[in-house]
Amino acid sequence: MEMSDFGAAYSCFDNGISFLRKKHWKEHYTLSLELFNLAAKCALTNGDIVSLELFSQQVLRESQSFEDKLNLLYFETCALAYSSRLAKSIEKGLDILSKLGIEVQGTNVEARVQETKDLLSAHTDDEILNSKQMTDPTMIIAMKFLGKLEIGMTHLMPKSVLYVTIKIIELDKWNEPSVPVRVCLLWLLLSQAGNINKGYHYVKLALSLLDKVGSRENVGEVIFVCTQVKSYVEPLQATLEYHHEGYAAAMASGDSSQAILNLLALNSSSFFAGENLQRIQEQCDITIQLCEERKQVIFMVQAQQFQRSSSKLIGTGEEPKYSSEGRDILASNSSVLRSCHYHTAYVSFIFRSYDDAIENIEKYFALQETTWGNLFLAHAYHAFYIGLISFWVARKSREEQQWYQRGNKTKLALKRWAQSSQWSFENKWYLLEAEESFCNNDFDAAKTYYEKAVSSAKSHKFVHEEALACELAAYFYLELGEINKSVEYFLRAHERYHEWGAIGKCNSLFKFVGGIIKFHNYPSVSLCWIPLNKIRR
Repeated sequence: MEMSDFGAAYSCFDNGISFLRKKHWKEHYTLSLELFNLAAKCALTNGDIVSLELFSQQVLRESQSFEDKLNLLYFETCALAYSSRLAKSIEKGLDILSKLGIEVQGTNVEARVQETKDLLSAHTDDEILNSKQMTDPTMIIAMKFLGKLEIGMTHLMPKSVLYVTIKIIELDKWNEPSVPVRVCLLWLLLSQAGNINKGYHYVKLALSLLDKVGSRENVGEVIFVCTQVKSYVEPLQATLEYHHEGYAAAMASGDSSQAILNLLALNSSSFFAGENLQRIQEQCDITIQLCEERKQVIFMVQAQQFQRSSSKLIGTGEEPKYSSEGRDILASNSSVLRSCHYHTAYVSFIFRSYDDAIENIEKYFALQETTWGNLFLAHAYHAFYIGLISFWVARKSREEQQWYQRGNKTKLALKRWAQSSQWSFENKWYLLEAEESFCNNDFDAAKTYYEKAVSSAKSHKFVHEEALACELAAYFYLELGEINKSVEYFLRAHERYHEWGAIGKCNSLFKFVGGIIKFHNYPSVSLCWIPLNKIRR
């Protein structure tokens, strides 16, 4: 079943169920339970929630024990988590775990974290790799419930996620292949510590343990989380292929949610890596279509946000067409809403719409206490653009100090990440240093850092960030009155934006710079623009 088409598999199981006799639950209980569980898994994978509910009703009515109900209860919890009923999914998961004697709430998180660190340090890598695999079916399904809680709480109850991660590590004792991933999550969630190297160590351990155990059920999740950690250490462009592998592995095992998570991560990482925007649009279309087919509404809303940002840059300017359930998610899920405000602020910043950028970044900050706090790659880019927006606002706003402090905080974070991956983060740190120096009127330092940011982005193949560094340097020189130097950087920015496929941005920049040249009457400056009807693929 692992490598089959789940549509065909569902048809086989459904036909098998139709051949069962009227008293099959009494006469063939084990066979009936297995058939219904497998058919329900296929229904969930295929997004057939109606059939899932029908199977669930029978199993919950006919099961001889609570343990026999657990698989269907888990599938129900997953279906709720993929929709606008995430809160109910969390409530249901906590209730089931409580009935199994597992509590995940606590008070002293610092003490629990230290206990977990002590537990980790007490085991060598060889001990972890040679530990016995978990065989208790009830505990295995309990681990699945905990994993689903971890994802759901990331959105709605971020402060509780640590307790879930710690509980998985405590209960498992390294007997289940995804546990090293939980340890990676632990280090990611402890973003204040910023211990990326420790997380990277557990990534290697998780992949080794996965190969040793041979189970394919968790491969999609393992690859997703491991790649998020790898993105802080390895060149970003080199990590994109991992998410392709994660998607294929998750689809093969019937885990459509992890398949879509890998696609979402591929979309965002491709965007952050400066891949061609038209290809990113096509990837987003594929992701949204799969989300719609598999009833993964919460992920579809997130994919639509990336699609909106890329379409604005391309110049089509398409707005997302959210379903009624998608609008419910935006109204109730703080993390998804916060991400929406980030994307709107990002687009406003790129197109230099000052008031819109401030409005949305303020809304972003207002949701900070109720949203996720880990170090998935997206959050590094949130920090980068929040820093750039903050320094921009600091130069114009009466609340200069508040915005300056926000910018400085993100600059220090990027500097720390540049130590773990010079390739992916050095140019971003340099650009924040340049913008901070501009704020401080330290023009010599600003000139140096702008040039470093441009050079680093070019060396590390971030064409979109080379464009951005050139554009911000151009605004800096324009402020100093060095018009020729400013236009030189604007021209270079235009060329790089065009190479990225950001034709909408190119058109906007063309109008702005043309106005500068006309206003200053600089006939010696030649506007050698690239033809706007050709996108380099």
